[in-house]
Amino acid sequence: MNKLKSLFYNTDKDILILKITCLFWLLAKLMGRRMWTTQRLLPTVPAFKFLDYVPSIVHTILFVLSVSFLILIFLKKNKYLMIGLLVAEFLSYLLDQNRLVPWEYLYAFIIFIFIINQDAPALIAPSVILLLVSTYFYSGLCKLNEGFLHIVWSNMMLHAFFKVPSEIINQSWVHYSGYLLGVTELLAGLGLLFKKTKVSSSVILILLHALILLLLGPSGLSGYRVLWPWNISMILFLYVIFLYKRSTVITFRPATEGWNKLVLVCWVILPALSFFGYWDRNLSSNLFSANLPRMIICVNDTSKCKPLQRFLSKRDIPNTCRGKAKIDIQAWAIAETGVSAYPEIRTYRIIQKKLEQQYTAAGLSFVYLDR
Repeated sequence: MNKLKSLFYNTDKDILILKITCLFWLLAKLMGRRMWTTQRLLPTVPAFKFLDYVPSIVHTILFVLSVSFLILIFLKKNKYLMIGLLVAEFLSYLLDQNRLVPWEYLYAFIIFIFIINQDAPALIAPSVILLLVSTYFYSGLCKLNEGFLHIVWSNMMLHAFFKVPSEIINQSWVHYSGYLLGVTELLAGLGLLFKKTKVSSSVILILLHALILLLLGPSGLSGYRVLWPWNISMILFLYVIFLYKRSTVITFRPATEGWNKLVLVCWVILPALSFFGYWDRNLSSNLFSANLPRMIICVNDTSKCKPLQRFLSKRDIPNTCRGKAKIDIQAWAIAETGVSAYPEIRTYRIIQKKLEQQYTAAGLSFVYLDR
């Protein structure tokens, strides 16, 4: 017990950040392990077509390597182990773009920050703060849309979780008050940059994560379990950086030395391009926004695709399959692997082509809903 305690109790906040990253990345990968192998029905989406011919065992080997590296780095910080981890993850992403989920992207960049600042440890925590600020800023900004108000705020939170009567939910002031969640997240994220507001902002964000855990936990809607480790890790990041041992004050300063420029570009500039369709949403902290593109699979003859029958949707999705059986690709991915499919039209089209070839007799047709 004392040995386990010593793994976490360390005055060096950087080490705590690294251990939190490795532990909760490991937990998330284990919970969503089917996404990192080919032992599933959901088609892979390789970055290049020729990678479709890579044997299944390679996917599994890369997954085992990543898990092993995470365990070893958790036990002892080592630059070469961290490089090995990122190489294994990058190769795995090339084999299936579905694996590049937002929490993987965040964790990978934290490891990258540790590698490039090996000789400048003072830049590590400020650079991680930049990742957090960007995540909350863009996540809050993405929530300022009607889809979030209708699907997440009104249906998921007010109706399903809090059991608020419909006559109250339908009132305009209640409906549009959902925008306060996005605005609060956005402003609290920016508040992490400033000395006078970083403590209060971190407390607000911790409370928002606690709300998400309640929504997705056993007593809530209990659907997307792989997000539990991520939300807990975000709470711990905020606590360690801004609340734990406040005598060791961390002042934010943008790092522009060497490879740190890449962190600035990928987390400050490129996410803004996602609003114009020039950068992927999963790489832009588009979280719980309900404005991601969807693919609905309409099935003419379910007897010709029996393996997929368990993923048939019972929900009514207007203007889609005109009475035919249907499958929501995101619901399928989460039900089978615990992880959502990569939400881009280009990746959906690769999945479409593979399903059409595999289940020709089922008479599949596809409807795209790009919000």
